[in-house]
Amino acid sequence: MISLGLDIGGTGCKCVAFREDGSELSSAYAEYPLPSGSVTLPPDLLIAAAFEVIAGCSAGLVKKDDIACLTVSSFGESFVAVDRGGRALMDILLYFGHAESRGFSRLFETIGEEPFMRIARIRPDASYSLARMLYTLETGHREVWKFLFIASYVVWRLTGEACADVSLACRSLLYDVEGRRWSPELVAACGIAPESLPAVLPSGSIVGTLLPEPAAALGLPAKLPVAIGSHDQIVNALGAGVRRVGDAVVTTGSSECITPLFASIPPGLDFQRQNFASVPYLEDRGYVTYAYNISAGLVVRWFRDRFAAHLDAEANMRGLSIYDLLNADCPAEPTELMVLPFLQGMGGTPDVEPAATGLIAGLDTRTGLPEIYRAILEALSYEMRFNQEQLGAYGIALDRLYACGGGARSSVWLQIKADVLGCEIIPVRSTETGAMGSAILGLAAVTGRTAFAVAEPFWSYGEPFEPDPGRQRIYDDKYRQYKRLRGLYLSELRQRT
Repeated sequence: MISLGLDIGGTGCKCVAFREDGSELSSAYAEYPLPSGSVTLPPDLLIAAAFEVIAGCSAGLVKKDDIACLTVSSFGESFVAVDRGGRALMDILLYFGHAESRGFSRLFETIGEEPFMRIARIRPDASYSLARMLYTLETGHREVWKFLFIASYVVWRLTGEACADVSLACRSLLYDVEGRRWSPELVAACGIAPESLPAVLPSGSIVGTLLPEPAAALGLPAKLPVAIGSHDQIVNALGAGVRRVGDAVVTTGSSECITPLFASIPPGLDFQRQNFASVPYLEDRGYVTYAYNISAGLVVRWFRDRFAAHLDAEANMRGLSIYDLLNADCPAEPTELMVLPFLQGMGGTPDVEPAATGLIAGLDTRTGLPEIYRAILEALSYEMRFNQEQLGAYGIALDRLYACGGGARSSVWLQIKADVLGCEIIPVRSTETGAMGSAILGLAAVTGRTAFAVAEPFWSYGEPFEPDPGRQRIYDDKYRQYKRLRGLYLSELRQRT
């Protein structure tokens, strides 16, 4: 039995085929052909890329009749608004592009933060779907039939069924997290037509079967079951092995996110005021939140492109990447530098300050590129420790931290994280945890087994990284300096703005 997992990201999408024993059989990836820095994506480009990777992945399979399911997962917040004829009303505004609207501003002034934090279990701002929905209603030239989240839109194009899963609905600001339904109170207050919202199903639900036209275009069996997966961080957590309270995964790519599993929503609203969400996890095992920094791998890439591009020829000659060379030359011990890594503003948790910028302190004539490189990795780790500290105040512990994503391939960075966070870091062997988690959900749906039972043969890990007591003591002191500098900078920035 083979399961196809489609993982849709902000810059491209990937489809991977897995056998039920966890072995990877085939994969395909496509980037969206967009200009650098673009915050919008035409829906046709999304569908073209999704169809390309599904077809490319399935083309690598010997027995297509063994394909049991196709499951679609994606990033959150964004959506495609379609009219009754199925035509998209406007381009997709990606999750890292804000959409302020007059309607959202008025709504915020009228009902305030508390109803959203109490019902949707998140502090409202313009990064969530609602602001984009109201902007669409303000500027659209045709009536909206459905707001379809990214995975929802792809599933609809495949099956004709309009639905979402719980985790994607939670990123809208309109979903009642504990009531598990669209909130009548919030929907009415926002003036959104209830029928324009998709049906909400549990993550990993079979939605329908492949329509004849896409089946032919993709070269897939007719009537293939299609499932709605989940938010990409949920499938990453499943693919990494998050299954018990206290487990967490750190996913390091362009941004960095720690997704911990905890038993119940912290009382009161202070957790939400820290920008932490509460999202139901799979099979009612508790809740997860997203502790994240939008500037992680992007900062490392900036350093590579701006200051280490001269290493490209040597890297090619040796069959390595520039990152391999940077890691090889990286100092073994903590640096004397202090970096604030906010090159795209301070975005994520627990603070959102778009006007924030980066800073490097402590430079002298002995400082070289290797020291700055390590200092950037240290700073990004300090920022995640700041999140770890905030979560700990609400009783959410990181007892076991799995690592996946591009950053998990750097042993230097993983050891720094272990030393800074003071906990064991377990690298996940698979580089495709998002697509893997999607495939696991599909197999669970068609077999009737639990996702965690299906996942057992999929989970595989490298050697754990343990904190070094000596470096840990140094980093404890350095983190206190980082937190003071961060606080002073944030206070000054807010006074100026």
